[in-house]
Amino acid sequence: MAKVLAICVSDKRQEPKRPVAEARFIEGKGIEGDSHFGFSTRHVSLLRYEDIKCAEEKAGFVFPPGSLAENLVIEGLLDEIPIGSRLKIGSDVVLLVIEKGKKPGEPHSYDYRGWCLLPEVGYFLEVVKGGIAKPGDEVVLEICTTD
Repeated sequence: MAKVLAICVSDKRQEPKRPVAEARFIEGKGIEGDSHFGFSTRHVSLLRYEDIKCAEEKAGFVFPPGSLAENLVIEGLLDEIPIGSRLKIGSDVVLLVIEKGKKPGEPHSYDYRGWCLLPEVGYFLEVVKGGIAKPGDEVVLEICTTD
């Protein structure tokens, strides 16, 4: 079972995000109170806990939740999440996986102690159904298949 370990927001872009006890996801906009709210179709950024742990081993130090500019840290997801798949968080929130990483040459202006993971292993999601989510919520992955 996958679960949310952290939900993080920031007041300003290009600043580290901070963990929150719960967050309101708004359809078509993102996370209420986050600096990226309503900014683009990339409403929410996601890092898998397993990718963060791997980077911590290489770096030799811990990445606190939000330090890599991620909105969500989720444990127990697949190594590769197919684009078009949906994540259901708790009883209400539904997010659509729209992109993995960033486009080649696209700038990424934030790093933590020289490390940034979103451009390579991060996922970007669109809020398709809003609601409240919090750390500890179960995450159900509905995989998109292209047959």
